[in-house]
Amino acid sequence: MRAAVRAAIETGNLTFACSGMFQCVTGLLLRNDPLDVVWRESEMAMDFAREAKYGGAVEIIGSLQRFIATMQGRTESFSTFSNAQSDEATFEAQLTESRMPMLVCWYWILKLKARFLSGDYAEALAAADKVKPLLSAAAAQMLLDYFYYSALAVTACCENASVDQQRAWRELLTAHRERLREWADTNPSTFADKAALVAAEVARIEKRDADAMRLYEQAIQLAREHGFVQNEGLAHELAAQYYLARGLETVAYAYLRSARNRFDRWGALGKVKQLDERYPRLHEERTPTSSATIGQPVGRLDVDTVVKASQALSSEMVLPKLVEKLMRIAVEHAGAERGLLILLRGDEPRIEAEATTAHGRVEVAVRQAAVTPSDLPQSALHFVIRTRERVVVDDVSVVNSYSEDEYVRQNRPRSVLCLPIVQTNEACRRTLFGEQFDSVRLHLRPGRSAGVASFASRDFARECQPLF
Repeated sequence: MRAAVRAAIETGNLTFACSGMFQCVTGLLLRNDPLDVVWRESEMAMDFAREAKYGGAVEIIGSLQRFIATMQGRTESFSTFSNAQSDEATFEAQLTESRMPMLVCWYWILKLKARFLSGDYAEALAAADKVKPLLSAAAAQMLLDYFYYSALAVTACCENASVDQQRAWRELLTAHRERLREWADTNPSTFADKAALVAAEVARIEKRDADAMRLYEQAIQLAREHGFVQNEGLAHELAAQYYLARGLETVAYAYLRSARNRFDRWGALGKVKQLDERYPRLHEERTPTSSATIGQPVGRLDVDTVVKASQALSSEMVLPKLVEKLMRIAVEHAGAERGLLILLRGDEPRIEAEATTAHGRVEVAVRQAAVTPSDLPQSALHFVIRTRERVVVDDVSVVNSYSEDEYVRQNRPRSVLCLPIVQTNEACRRTLFGEQFDSVRLHLRPGRSAGVASFASRDFARECQPLF
């Protein structure tokens, strides 16, 4: 789609370029990219659409931004799209006059999704009813959310409905489950976790407890395996509600803690706040003695490494020498046995160099490879990129937000530090990075002192902004 947007701009087809841009935003939401990244993408798309004077695109992007802002906790409440700039009821009244079925359809699908995530299930179903006559106007990306969230909303309301309503809803559930199953059979990496969660909820209302428990876990594992952090958070939350309803609070709160962690990683601070308010024990159980610290003094970790790394960034202008110097300094002073240099290529992080310690020497080798869960704690890496704040885990053996990371579970490093580094020298930036950012991730053998990750900003047009 990005290639299509570039081609449209080059040929002067601004309408198609705007269409491609808002579909990129939709794709990032579907992929569960961090919400602040999606927001920045939407801002670029909005600026372009306004400059192109494409009013329909402006309205569609505005609807996407309403959803993102709600998830981020930037609306009047988590149950509304209204904020200081826009009133939900006024906008919906204007929708009745719109001549763009796509705009109307997309808005109601976004509201369906938002209201389900906020727990306002009746409003979610009302939004789903608005979508039905407009489905032909929805792009494939939005169809998934319609079938997925409308099915989940039905399961949430079904038990308290009349007999006739239950019969109608069960027919809808059958049709939606079949659609999701067909998609999961065709492309399990995208659809299997969604199909499993709907199946779990159906098993719940049918009182097939063994099936429900198995399917909740299946939905969680599939979402985690394929990187859908928001969908994983939702699966944890619904599993928690299942166990709370059966009086199993210890199990339920374990799921709730995981749900909160996933929504936090997604950047849905509005959802995190709702969970904290709805389940006060979640807040009470997070004590200041946790080994995971954000934005606090590093203490016994060796932050001199960061200073020396910054000096290397400032003094070295030749990229290969910079890489070797930066990696060598970081590994030597952190006492780590392995380090990775990661560059963002497009939207994907790529390993560019690896440093290892052997026989008292640090060897640096250039290699190019995709970042995988076996290379480093991806949850910490993504958190620092998203929040621009450091993460310090001085004892990974203590339960913390990153304990369930695949890399941590398999390799059991002693401690981890992810720390942003800003490079503001424009000439150095142009020479070294272009529009990329770099990161170094180090991990340690059990008992060693610290690991370091450093990041330099992609957005050098705004030098004084916090890096990411």
